[in-house]
Amino acid sequence: MALLLRTASTQRNTWIRSISGYAARNPYLKDFKHKDKVDVLGGKLTLSSREHAMIDQFIRVNQAGETAAVTIYKGQMAVLGGKADLRELLVHMRDQEVEHLRIMDQHIRDFKVRPTLLLPVAAAGGYVLGVVSALLGMKSAMTCTEAVETRIGQHYNDQLRDLHFLKYPELDELKQSIAKCRDEELEHLDTAVDHGARLAPLYQLQFEFIKNGCGVAIWLCERI
Repeated sequence: MALLLRTASTQRNTWIRSISGYAARNPYLKDFKHKDKVDVLGGKLTLSSREHAMIDQFIRVNQAGETAAVTIYKGQMAVLGGKADLRELLVHMRDQEVEHLRIMDQHIRDFKVRPTLLLPVAAAGGYVLGVVSALLGMKSAMTCTEAVETRIGQHYNDQLRDLHFLKYPELDELKQSIAKCRDEELEHLDTAVDHGARLAPLYQLQFEFIKNGCGVAIWLCERI
């Protein structure tokens, strides 16, 4: 019994550290009181306002990211879509991103999330990035995909790590959908590498510029 109590206490402390660490990275969350509650999933689940604030940020930035991903592929297809084999590849990845966006749109409604005000910027910026990377050639387009998916894969992993400490069964579908999106994003990363991403001119410069740009976009969309 003592061992079980110590284990439960350890798990609880780990969860508190995770949530507290999240609040420390997002200072405005400190104003939330644990007694405040938010009903989500049509009233099937009640979250503390701090728990909801964490999920709110996750889903808000995910919707923006998937919006940008769809338009990146649209931009690349506008330039490279004339090549049948490459068009088929881009259509496949775009269609998966469209499904990811549908999932995030549903989460927006289910969890009462405010979309980012930067959603139109994400859409336009994604399209421009897709066009410019494609104009630099097929390999640079693949470098763009590798860089974006590297950063997004890390981002989804961070979310899943934090969500792991919320043990509500009602959140299982959210966790599973984020894991599904992450796995398919990483498939895109592998596909890009297989199609010459690392053979692009000035590969390292392009890769770091796009990956770091994604990091800035994530930070902004979480907060605005």
